[in-house]
Amino acid sequence: MTGFEQSSFYLNKMKKFLSVCFILLAVALQAQQLESIGIKKGVKVNGGISFANNFYTVSGISNRLNPYSYVLSGNLNFNVFGVSVPLSFSYSNQNFSYRQPFNIIGASPSYKKFKAHIGYRNLTFSPYTLSGHNFLGGGLEYNGDKFAVVVMTGRLLKAVQYDSNNVNALPAYKRMGAGIKLTYKNKGDQISISNFYAKDMISSIDSVPARVGLHAQENVVWGISVKKALGKKFAVTAELARSEWTKDITAQEVPNQSTSPFAALFYIKRNQSTVTYNAMKFNGTYTFKLFSLGAGYEHIDPEYRTLGAYYFNNDLENITLNAATALLKNKINVSGNIGVQRDDLNKAKSSSMKRTVGSVSLGMTPTKRLNINLSYSNFYSYVNIKPIDLQYLPNARYDTLNYTQISQTISGSVGYKLLESDKVTKMIQLSSSQMSASSKQASTNRKNTMLNATIAYNQAWKASGISLGLSMNGNQSRFEDNTNLYVGLGITGGAPILKKKL
Repeated sequence: MTGFEQSSFYLNKMKKFLSVCFILLAVALQAQQLESIGIKKGVKVNGGISFANNFYTVSGISNRLNPYSYVLSGNLNFNVFGVSVPLSFSYSNQNFSYRQPFNIIGASPSYKKFKAHIGYRNLTFSPYTLSGHNFLGGGLEYNGDKFAVVVMTGRLLKAVQYDSNNVNALPAYKRMGAGIKLTYKNKGDQISISNFYAKDMISSIDSVPARVGLHAQENVVWGISVKKALGKKFAVTAELARSEWTKDITAQEVPNQSTSPFAALFYIKRNQSTVTYNAMKFNGTYTFKLFSLGAGYEHIDPEYRTLGAYYFNNDLENITLNAATALLKNKINVSGNIGVQRDDLNKAKSSSMKRTVGSVSLGMTPTKRLNINLSYSNFYSYVNIKPIDLQYLPNARYDTLNYTQISQTISGSVGYKLLESDKVTKMIQLSSSQMSASSKQASTNRKNTMLNATIAYNQAWKASGISLGLSMNGNQSRFEDNTNLYVGLGITGGAPILKKKL
């Protein structure tokens, strides 16, 4: 079978699958219409409008903004028998825009345990397989008490012809995709298996010069996730994925194709550009009487890729630990976590990085009026730069090439209700945060600090809905030898009118 015939074969399979889906979707949509006819005749309209004003003046420097600007904006949403059609507009003294979704039409009507997806939609099977990629096509979900099924098929990328006169228009092959996810649930336990397939259609665009570097790709990825409770106190979750990715469909084929049952799961013809990558993630949590402990591990191979996601972080290994407790009938809540991350798993990069992240938070509600929150986080990273050859750096020491960075954040807030009655609410709140970052390379050490503090008073009258607030804030930033201080005063107020519609 030639490459063109193979492309047509897969395209025909997708068309048949899409036809079946649309028949099922039509049934589901018709059922949705019949169910909605009795609810306000199946048609609902809602929306809102807002008018914002901004006044600006400065002293000692030139104006950076208009002295007065305004924005009038609104939205209107039509829901016709379960099909949503949103409209929005905005008008200001600078520009006007009107947006509507008819160039990207999509609907997801539902009926009982069924949900259909028609037009431009996006679905997620798992972070390692299909993850939020938009597609033009159809899909169907069934979410039962014990079994759940999700299927989709459609166009992932639109064909874009090569244009030598427009360097900003990047050419692209038409990319088709299809996937399915099966889930079994039982008393809180769950297991899911998903499969996603995508392929570029070589015949969808004219030939592209080799210097552009565009290659038609093909991808099959399998994923399995498990959620299991071991007893009443211990719970584990696991997720595994394996992706087989052909970077160039036209590359020379591998003469000896594997015939093992496991290889048959990855139903693409391997060639010299085909690579296989793995990703995995494990978490476990044990709940004691007064607190819980958890640990996690994640490993993603370098260059791991799935055509079901726009962007993917790979070449990393994470190890995390976390703990949480609640004391005095949930009046005091404490949680903390620490994690270590490293990259360059194959020792192939010119530099490697190690990160350590830790945080702890404390929440207290001693009384119904008083609320206290405190948090601290620390981010530490170390970069080891590997010299290519000492002949290029004859006077350099290894330790002078390395780079260390430490970031810390401390924040806290205190809120106290001065008065809580049937007529009025009075509250005062104080919040503060400090962020510092220091970097060190050889004998050079730089440190930056930002401190912010805010105090606010708010009062609201319940019967009328009128509210009034007064706040004051200060911000100090220190960047090496430069120090800036900002102080501001704020007044806020609100009043509902026209029976609280405005």
